[in-house]
Amino acid sequence: MIRHIRRLSAIGLLLPGIAGAAADTVRFSFFETSQSKGAQEAMVVEDGRWFTRRHLSHGAILVEHPQGTLLYDTGLGTQVDEQFAVNSWLARQLFAYTEPAPVLTQMQQHQYPVSQLDAIIPSHLHWDHASGLVDFPGIPVLVQKEELDGARAGEKPGFLQSQITSDAIAWQYLELRDEPFLSFDRSLDLYGDGTVVLVDLSGHTPGQVGLYLKLSDTEQYLFIGDTTWVLEGVVNNQPRPGLIKLVTNVDGNEERARRRVSQVHRLLESHPELTLVPAHDERVAASLPHFPAFSPTTD
Repeated sequence: MIRHIRRLSAIGLLLPGIAGAAADTVRFSFFETSQSKGAQEAMVVEDGRWFTRRHLSHGAILVEHPQGTLLYDTGLGTQVDEQFAVNSWLARQLFAYTEPAPVLTQMQQHQYPVSQLDAIIPSHLHWDHASGLVDFPGIPVLVQKEELDGARAGEKPGFLQSQITSDAIAWQYLELRDEPFLSFDRSLDLYGDGTVVLVDLSGHTPGQVGLYLKLSDTEQYLFIGDTTWVLEGVVNNQPRPGLIKLVTNVDGNEERARRRVSQVHRLLESHPELTLVPAHDERVAASLPHFPAFSPTTD
């Protein structure tokens, strides 16, 4: 049960006295918590190749800003095996994953202080993004109200109730503002300096948010959650394949989800300086700095 939820409009203003400015400038690190056991690319993106095998990544992004530290998504957590076990046999085959390496475990292995985390912002609350929420009791988890409502009413395999019903999760609502950013009508500049900005990517789920990071004028990233699973979907303006939709309802609002793909496709064409990062593209993930390394990568 959700006992109390604060409504947030800007983290830097509403979380004063935060645990620590861990970086002098904005930087990020990628946690790979698992990969899928594999699927043909044609089952991942429309017009994908049948003879190409993809092993989709399940990950999370640690963002350090001079005013605070955030985790975007959690990947697969320490309790994922028990959480996942409620699925049907077919779902367990379709979404099977390799041995998890949870964010919490990796932090502990590298003596990274969990107490430095000020908030967790899931791109959305599907099982492979929300699994690790229960690993961080008491740390604020910031979501839009419509996303949490949709998750609580949602069904497996997309939403797993054991991941979102724990009293240990400190839910807090955030609200995007009617402030255009890039090509998005609604956004939220988390620290007021244009370096860490949430954008509206609703469609796949009711309240999915993307994360824009500006490390410098020449190094900018846009993490797009599950707008598409792989970069080919953005580059070729292709949605998820119809075949997978016959098995499970992967997009909450299919028409809006399709428009989001087209929107991000046009954005990539007009902003070549952006590095687009779909949440599950293992090839893009391989190019990111993996924890404990941070961007810019140092020796």
